[in-house]
Amino acid sequence: MRAEQPIIPKKTASQWWLKLFNLRSEESERTLLMFAFYTATSIGILWLEVGAATLFLGEYGAGSLPVIYLASAAIGAGLGLLSNGLQRFLPLRRVIVLIAVLMAVPLILLRIGLHPALLGGYAIFLMRLWLEAIYVLNEVNTSITANQLFNIREIKRTYPLVSSGILAADVVSGFSLPFLRKSIGLENVILAACVMLLVGACILFYLSHAYQQFFPDSPRRRLQEGQTDFAARRLRGPLRRYAILVVAFFVLAQVLFLLLDFQYLNQLEYEFIGSNAEAAEENLNRMADFLAWFSACLGVVELITQWLISSRAIERLGVFTIAILPPAAIATMSLALLTGVGNLFWGLIGLKFLDELLRYTLIASTGPVLFQPIPEQLRGRFQSIVRGVAEPLSTGLTGLAILLIVQRFADDAFQQVSWVLLFGIALVSFAWAAAVWLLRSGYLSLLVMSAERGQLSLSEVDLRTFKRAIVEAIERPGTEADKASCIELLTHIDPRNVGEVLSPLLPQLTPKLQRQALEAMLAYPNSAHLPVVHALTEQPLQPEVLAIALRYIWLTDANQNIHQLKSYLTPEVDPIVR
Repeated sequence: MRAEQPIIPKKTASQWWLKLFNLRSEESERTLLMFAFYTATSIGILWLEVGAATLFLGEYGAGSLPVIYLASAAIGAGLGLLSNGLQRFLPLRRVIVLIAVLMAVPLILLRIGLHPALLGGYAIFLMRLWLEAIYVLNEVNTSITANQLFNIREIKRTYPLVSSGILAADVVSGFSLPFLRKSIGLENVILAACVMLLVGACILFYLSHAYQQFFPDSPRRRLQEGQTDFAARRLRGPLRRYAILVVAFFVLAQVLFLLLDFQYLNQLEYEFIGSNAEAAEENLNRMADFLAWFSACLGVVELITQWLISSRAIERLGVFTIAILPPAAIATMSLALLTGVGNLFWGLIGLKFLDELLRYTLIASTGPVLFQPIPEQLRGRFQSIVRGVAEPLSTGLTGLAILLIVQRFADDAFQQVSWVLLFGIALVSFAWAAAVWLLRSGYLSLLVMSAERGQLSLSEVDLRTFKRAIVEAIERPGTEADKASCIELLTHIDPRNVGEVLSPLLPQLTPKLQRQALEAMLAYPNSAHLPVVHALTEQPLQPEVLAIALRYIWLTDANQNIHQLKSYLTPEVDPIVR
């Protein structure tokens, strides 16, 4: 009896946790290890972010941030290409660990360089520059690792928990940083950040070896030898158009983030430091504490949103409706500030809060879905290029634009620059919303073509999002051939549940599409759809459609009365129906 007592509670607790986080037992350990890696790495990055931002503002001021954005473009793009190139010569599991260690090691040298006798202020500049590089490396590393460990169906369950690692890190780093700063000093927080990044690298090392079956042993160059590019060539036209829209989506999101980040730090510098040089160190400490508490409060709200609201909102509203919410909300709030509603300082704080809240909850959950229509053999490389090259280049161009704006209004009041950049924020938000709107149609059309080439399977599709897109494509004006392709695609992806989508649409379809839909439903008849089919037979129908509808009713209805069919056997009825 003693041997059994500890086993029963463990099993019960395990099942309870799996049910709470909507996980399956075979994926739970991978998910928790990814969560631990992402959380540890994010804590290190957030400590470094606050420390580097505070030191940089004290040394150079927010006006020098565009130079950082500009310089980080070349470094970020170069490191993104380096990551992509390493995959061609080294096994992937070694590449991701190497990158994780690479993020941490330079921080030791930069901390030593802070000494006035060595680099001094130059070390602060290099540290802020390396932080931008870490953003790129961590994003690419996390994205590649998650895509290797989980397929699309698993990501739908596991990614909300994995992505909440940065939200948990917000809370932990935010509440711990003020005490850490008082204990070891702001400059030594950089070393603490380095330690946390190395902890994340150790977790990733264990993960890549414990689950090395998910990572190819051969470099990508060898794996690609002998693979045909025929399907990719056939999809080149639609794929190129869709790829441009995906790049635009992430680039505009990055541009908006940088504009808000510059405005946010610029306002903080003006509010906390201003022209008062007498209490510079005290003001820097106050600003560091504000950044930490802001991050902590934001993290609490983000966790609540991610765990209680995000998945339900995506389920009910759909991916593209959710994706358009952040730019729409930011554009609305920006226009309100431009018209004089509210205080500019607190309005920009609110904009920063809103952007980070929606970016790391709703957008983080919907972003991976946008890569689903890309053929599998191109998806990983395309994702690396988007996140590792396109985003850093957009960072540089944004930095250049901000630099030109600041120089153009150098002689004007501080608030003048803020109003100009606020107008830019509203403009970019509208452009981002337009990109999301255009992505909706391209998403489905590319899925249709992928299915026709046999490149799409049930495991690669977010079914709820996919079905919603099918319904929208059939309901909006379009050619009959396009709608027939949508029905064919749905039949290919999820034949057993095709009636859930098609039965409510039957009354509004053309006769040809009604016949196609009923034939698809007839393969797996379901009595739940009988009322719709019964109602359809009471309307004037073409003989081919009526015949299939009657066959569906006869095969599905357990209480069918044969006398009800006699009216269809008279000579006046079309021979096809009889």
